[in-house]
Amino acid sequence: MASDNIIDIHNDIVIRGFETRDRDLVNAFFDGMGGESRAFFNRRDGNRAFAMRFFDGGGENNRYFLAEYRGVMVGYVFLYEMDTLVPWLGIALSDDLKGKKLGQRLIEHVINVALGENKGGILLTTHEANIRGQVLYERCGFKYMGGHTSGERLYLLRFPTREH
Repeated sequence: MASDNIIDIHNDIVIRGFETRDRDLVNAFFDGMGGESRAFFNRRDGNRAFAMRFFDGGGENNRYFLAEYRGVMVGYVFLYEMDTLVPWLGIALSDDLKGKKLGQRLIEHVINVALGENKGGILLTTHEANIRGQVLYERCGFKYMGGHTSGERLYLLRFPTREH
C-alpha cells in the first residue's frame, strides 16, 4: 500500500455499505490478510464466509461496511443480529493501516448506524492476545465485561437510555 504521507484517512478513504459488485474487493481483502489478522479475525476463514453471505442473498439480519481507498478494500466492519437490542460487532483492517485511527473511524460509523436504529448498545468479543484491538475498543467506549463462553474477552458498549 502507499506510505503514510500519501494516505489521508480522513479524506481519501470512503466508508460505505457493501454493494453486490464488491464480491471481488471483499475476497481480495481477505486474501491479503496477514497472519495476525487471520489469527484474531478470520480463523478457519469463518469471517470471510460470513461476509460472503451478503453476496449469496443471505445476511439480511446483518449490516456490512467496507473502507475503500482508491478501489481497494482496506477495512471491514459489520454488525450482526440486528433483530436484537444489542447487536454484535466485528472489525478488521489491512495490516498497513493498523494504528492510523481507521479502526476508530469504522467503529464510530457502526455506532452511528446502531444508534440510528435505536439499539441499546453493541457487543463484541476478541482474542485475549489482541491487545491492539482491546486498546481500540476501550478507546471507543467499550467496557470489558469478562470472559465469553467462546474463551475470548467480552466487551460491551451501552448507549444512553432514551426517553420514549
